[in-house]
Amino acid sequence: METANKNKEMTTAKGQKCAHPVCSCVITSGKYCSTECAAMEKTPDVDCACGHPGCKGRTSE
Repeated sequence: METANKNKEMTTAKGQKCAHPVCSCVITSGKYCSTECAAMEKTPDVDCACGHPGCKGRTSE
């Protein structure tokens, strides 16, 4: 159940939402949850591709 703990840490940590408008991840430092979200800074209408399991805005494959 290590995976469940990782997911829980990502969603319950105190912080702010990732700056990418489509991403639903919560961050505790910085502006973005991942380099993928940071790279999409100038294209906010593109689906989130951060890959975090708890992100509701990520692209499904």
